[in-house]
Amino acid sequence: MNFAPFQIRPRTRRPMIKRLSTLLLSGLLLQAAATAQTVNPYWTEFGDQPVFIQQNNNGAVQTLKFVNFVDGMLVAELDGGVGEISLPVSESMVRTLQLDTSKMPEINRMIISGNPTGALTLLRPIAYPLIKFHQVPESFNQLHTPIRTLIDTLIRAEELEEAYDLINRIQLDQVGIKYSESAIALMNAYLSKEDFDSAANMTKLIPVKGQYVSNIRPIIDAADALRAAGQYEAVIPLYRQIETIVPEDVKKNVQMWLAYSLVLADRVEEATPIIEALEEPEPNDRLFSLYKLLQGSREHRGANYGDALDVLTRGFVRAQTSYVWVPEMLYLIGDCYNRSEDTLAARNVWTEIAILYPDSPWARRAETSLALLPELEQPVTE
Repeated sequence: MNFAPFQIRPRTRRPMIKRLSTLLLSGLLLQAAATAQTVNPYWTEFGDQPVFIQQNNNGAVQTLKFVNFVDGMLVAELDGGVGEISLPVSESMVRTLQLDTSKMPEINRMIISGNPTGALTLLRPIAYPLIKFHQVPESFNQLHTPIRTLIDTLIRAEELEEAYDLINRIQLDQVGIKYSESAIALMNAYLSKEDFDSAANMTKLIPVKGQYVSNIRPIIDAADALRAAGQYEAVIPLYRQIETIVPEDVKKNVQMWLAYSLVLADRVEEATPIIEALEEPEPNDRLFSLYKLLQGSREHRGANYGDALDVLTRGFVRAQTSYVWVPEMLYLIGDCYNRSEDTLAARNVWTEIAILYPDSPWARRAETSLALLPELEQPVTE
């Protein structure tokens, strides 16, 4: 082989701990019992299995038994298990490797024909052992394709807990952008099921720096959904992270959403310096209505419903119906009317949200609020 430099080391046995104190043993048993519900049985069964990969080095073909990936090097077990060899990973080295992909066509046929259960049964023993090697170059498609196929199939089959476990084992900021796309798909699957805690956890895993800047847009969309669901504390650190990365022309927008989320989380004192530091946009600027939403929400939180209604209305008349924050603004306007005991106006505004923005989470909140309003008095007929 021409894999130089490399390291060879004998296989050693780990020393056995002969005695444990009663207290330590009890603690370990309790910990095991507490985590038993979260163990992925497929990882236990397949995750540490070796991977046999054929290597063709200038016509000399041999099969290597890869057992681990450590410090950027593939670790292969020598014949007979007498030792291990560490091979530095490079694009040229990857081109000499051949993985058995003979089952992938059958797996793909099962997926296309709507048999995800059968596909997963075949995929798990193949893909799980590969996950520990996920940092090898993306050009080794034979390795990465089964992993991503497994994750994507789990999401489509709504095996979300298993998909999360696998994505959590992958360093998303060290692999290709396609893994981020799978993570975003899982995040959106959680949102569609209204599992907002899990969706918020996913946003923490998805990288946004450098080559992963394209992930910012779907994360902002997720933040909108989380905010609408009242998950303010989840989106505040999300906006803080994005604020340090986005270009200057986008930063003002993110700062407004950060301040708005702080207001909604009753952290007005933290929001106020951000609001005061922001320069009010011109009335013809797209962000003018968002700025008014921010100001109006602060007044609303302070129970100044008349002032809030005035500010929010001025922002609304300058907004376009396509702006993503308009349903949110309308909801607050309706709430200001309701708290001012103008229930007819509140009903009209909330009904408008349900009609114009039926897919918005604010439409669902409006429908909930409409159900709490007193019934309209029917006119008396003679």
